[in-house]
Amino acid sequence: MNEPEASLVGRSLPRREDARFLTGQGSYVADGTAGAYHVAFVRSREAAAEILGIDADQALAVPGVVGVYTAADLGLAMNRIEVLTRPSPEFAEAAGFEMFPQEIYVLAEDHVTYVGQPIAAVIAQDRYTAEDGAELVHVRYAARPAVVDPEAALTPGSPRVHPGTADNEAGRIAIEFGPAELPPDAVTVEGRYRMGRHGAVPMETRGVHAWYDPQRDRLEVRTSTQIPHMVRQAVCGALGVGADTVRVAVPDVGGGFGSKANVYAEEVVLAALARATGHPVAWIEDRQENLTAAAQGRDQVHDARLSVDPQGRILRWEDDFVVDIGSGSLWVGGIVANTGIHLLGPYRVPAARIRGRAAMTNKCIVAQYRGAGRPEASFALERSLDAAAAAVGLTPEEIRRRNLLRAEDMPYERPLPYRDGVPIAYDGGDYVACLDAVLELLPRAQVAAYAAAHPDLEIGYGLASYIEATGRGPWEAARVRLDPGGGFVVVTGAASAGMSHETSFAQVAADALEVPFGQVRYARADTDLLEFGVGSFASRSAVLAGSAVHLAGRELLTRAAGVVALLTGAPAESVTYAAGTFQAPDREYTWAELAAALGPGGAGERLATQLDVTHVFRPRTVTWTMGVHAAVVGIQPASGVVRVLDYAVAHEGGAEINPVVVAGQVSGGVAQGIGGALTEEFAYGPDGQPLSTTFLSYQVPAMGEVPRVRIRHLAVETPENPIGVRGAGESGTIAAYAAVASAVDDAVGDGFHVRSTPVATADVRRAVRARSRA
Repeated sequence: MNEPEASLVGRSLPRREDARFLTGQGSYVADGTAGAYHVAFVRSREAAAEILGIDADQALAVPGVVGVYTAADLGLAMNRIEVLTRPSPEFAEAAGFEMFPQEIYVLAEDHVTYVGQPIAAVIAQDRYTAEDGAELVHVRYAARPAVVDPEAALTPGSPRVHPGTADNEAGRIAIEFGPAELPPDAVTVEGRYRMGRHGAVPMETRGVHAWYDPQRDRLEVRTSTQIPHMVRQAVCGALGVGADTVRVAVPDVGGGFGSKANVYAEEVVLAALARATGHPVAWIEDRQENLTAAAQGRDQVHDARLSVDPQGRILRWEDDFVVDIGSGSLWVGGIVANTGIHLLGPYRVPAARIRGRAAMTNKCIVAQYRGAGRPEASFALERSLDAAAAAVGLTPEEIRRRNLLRAEDMPYERPLPYRDGVPIAYDGGDYVACLDAVLELLPRAQVAAYAAAHPDLEIGYGLASYIEATGRGPWEAARVRLDPGGGFVVVTGAASAGMSHETSFAQVAADALEVPFGQVRYARADTDLLEFGVGSFASRSAVLAGSAVHLAGRELLTRAAGVVALLTGAPAESVTYAAGTFQAPDREYTWAELAAALGPGGAGERLATQLDVTHVFRPRTVTWTMGVHAAVVGIQPASGVVRVLDYAVAHEGGAEINPVVVAGQVSGGVAQGIGGALTEEFAYGPDGQPLSTTFLSYQVPAMGEVPRVRIRHLAVETPENPIGVRGAGESGTIAAYAAVASAVDDAVGDGFHVRSTPVATADVRRAVRARSRA
């Protein structure tokens, strides 16, 4: 047997997935639908209306249309999808947190609340025919007033988005600590900051493939999701069946970024259709559906007030924010709580008053898009810091240096529990070190070089910091088993959406088992392979699933030693293990020999045991990650268009399972942050009609618009999990908006201050022209 590599964790092994993905050998939902009937959804064309009637006669007359199904036809009448997270009672009490009822129905019946909401499903022999049929289903509406402004939605007397709710408020938070009184020499800056609505827009859209096996009374669902076990729970709840009768499996997923960490009506409906009709059915979302009906994100307004002393040290921080969750959000608790907690930033903040509310409007539903409240919080705080720096005559670098937490401050306690109820204590190393590192990676002096290289552009430099709670519980599961050939199979509840689980978790398992990397195989998430799990979101996979894999591997190793003792009759304490081989006093076993011994006809068949371990890892609380971003931008004076020319991130993380994978996560996060800062926005008209339904109007950044990101990782391992890791999936996104905005301020000069994203090119152009005329 080959000798195991000395510690695989921490090595930049090539990603196993890459060859498959880069050669077109990936297997996505759409690739496995041969022989299935296709589904198209009849979606609302109104943002707010009563449904007076549905006429499907013309659709049913189309050759190839098998049927048209409403909620009543499928036994889903008044069937709701329930929220997916609720903060602990301890947090709710301390943070004044409340959630209020929402009405997120599987299929609309009496009324519709946003354009794109599913009303009925058409099954046909192919997608073309299904689309033709859906066009011929006539829904009669009685229009109701639409509300698209979240602040207006919260005013008394506003039209209600959902007729069955008391008002449009879905949640609120109120955090306050420290003295309210300020010294006479305090300097206070105020600002209204807005982050526009945008979202994941993954390369692979959503898709579901479902079929029913009457012989086994078994429903099989393949779906492009990050949370297969939550999808199974929702399907079982809607159909009134047990978990043992539903399997949810995840094929390759072409990007999720939080939008696929959501239970969708389409997943429940496809399962219901397969069970009701007996047909295998498939739905593959087209891009227009994705831009109108897939869960969106961001869309917050902050009224901020920051007070500092004459030296720029923070005295008090106040923020009132409103989150627009559209027609509803299964993650409203997480988004509101994340925003409130992360508004405190990585700084010494002796006093704060934070108020937040979530408003329902007649827009598309919202999920926890990459960062889920953290980028919005960072934007409000970091923009306010830049304003305060200007007010007291400091550079953006210096005001951060004076306020960032240092090594001697750690652990830094906040007078507030986290969402899990455990008191917050930042467990970092030295946040100023991240500032120093990013200034070394990309110093402000680079502005001169870029100005010389691009004399046609106005060049600017910006900074922003962030804090992030990662590895949120309450738990995650992993299974490690010995296969008949002496290799190992690993599966977790954290489904991969392109995050390289096949490589990273195999590294963790191989280290735990002390075997070569090639001896471990990672299986895609599947509720048949792992009975329970939570999912992949919130920078939790490496921390929770990785720890569960490690502990399962170690437990398997211990069990295997016990089996060797039984096989040889040796005392358990006499069995040793090294280099993939168990040594008893009179016999040694490799893993392959042990697998054979436990198989049919083997010496250990009588033991009737398998080396198969499932471990559930429950962290005490979250781990905290921090970082600083720096950006250099260039502005075209004639158009006001902003280009990001250079970018750097220094982040304080834990142990890196695979440094190349972590760097890819950070770089990808920066790309999404740049897109949200400069070009991406889901716009709506005053009647709730979506205006960003193609890539002509919803503009994602192209390869040439995102520079290569310079990255420095400052490792500070955490004792909160056995492998010392911290999450990094959102590290590249959170501060990107504020860093780009800061650089735009610097490029324009003359007190120009970006207050909203995406950055308005018309405002930039006018400011540059006004400066040139002065």
